[in-house]
Formats: sequence, structure tokens, C-alpha cells
Amino acid sequence: MAVRLLALVLTLLAGPLAAQDWADGAPSTPRFGQCLPEQMEAFETRLMGLPGYGVTVPLDALNVHWVQHCGYLAMGICQDSNNSLICQRRLRDAFAARAADMRGHLPDPEEVAGLALSPLYGRVWALAHGTNAGDDCAGWDYRRMLWCRSFQEALAFENAVWAWQVARLMGVAGPLDWEALSDLDIRDEG
Repeated sequence: MAVRLLALVLTLLAGPLAAQDWADGAPSTPRFGQCLPEQMEAFETRLMGLPGYGVTVPLDALNVHWVQHCGYLAMGICQDSNNSLICQRRLRDAFAARAADMRGHLPDPEEVAGLALSPLYGRVWALAHGTNAGDDCAGWDYRRMLWCRSFQEALAFENAVWAWQVARLMGVAGPLDWEALSDLDIRDEG
């Protein structure tokens, strides 16, 4: 009986403690580091493995909303941490860095003009390189503003991944190291 009770208590504490440890500087990064590579592997095997990929792939098969989902998981872990404000700032910066990295892998639309999907690529490339029309997080208190800015950077990363996927389907972008791109490295350095 006592052993079962102890096991139950440890099981119930495992989730919240792991989330707080991660945000407070633990060496592992759960969830985002697993979610993103798994989804990119699914993209590579499901869509890139089809004969005539890019031309025959239905465009509704492109779904990058999982980038937002994976980012939202990371934001939730930060929110529940002991240092949620610091964690959200680091997360925002990590998402911004990943989006910039993704944009660096994208060819200019002029370089791929005339290829199948080039009109779509030009549009998603513009989204990935676009600027915001204004501060979407204006008027929020500081805590919610940090959360909002993390979310906005996750969306910018999503747009960059979308452009990369279209470029990959066109055959003008190669595979990427998603393990490295999913390492947010937001641990406390001090």
C-alpha cells in the first residue's frame, strides 16, 4: 500500500517537476525538441517519398501548423516554470533565431521563377520575410506581452518552415538538421 502511494505521488509530481526543471536550466529540452523533428521526418517520408514530388503533391498536404503547436507546447512549459518571464524571453529569442536561420536556407524567388510551384513559393517566401504591420502585443501587461511575443516569433518560424517546405518540394532546397533546429537552448547560462 505504501509503495503504491509513493509511486502515485511520484508519478503525479513527475510532469510539473520536469516542466519546471526544463525552464529553470535542466540540461534536457523536452517536447519541442521531440515534436519538431518528428513532424519534419513525417514531411520527408510522406511527401518527399512520393514519385514526382512537388508537382503531384496536393497542396493541402502541406501543413505547418504543427510548428505552432510544438512552439505552443514550449511556451506552456515556460509559463509553468519558476522563471517564466526569463524563459519566455529566451524562448522568443530562440524562435526568432530559428526563423532567421530558416530564411537563410531559402533561395530568392527570382532564382526559381518558372519552376512548378514558383508562384506559391514567391508568396510564402514573402510571408517568411515580411514585416509585421504593427505591434500585435501592444496594450498587454508585461507577462502577457512576453507570451504574445513568443507566440509571434513561433508564427514567424512557422512561415519560414512553410517556405522551406515549398522550396523542398520544388527541389531547390535540401534536407535540414531538424535535431539542431529544434534545440532551443534556453537554459540559464549564469
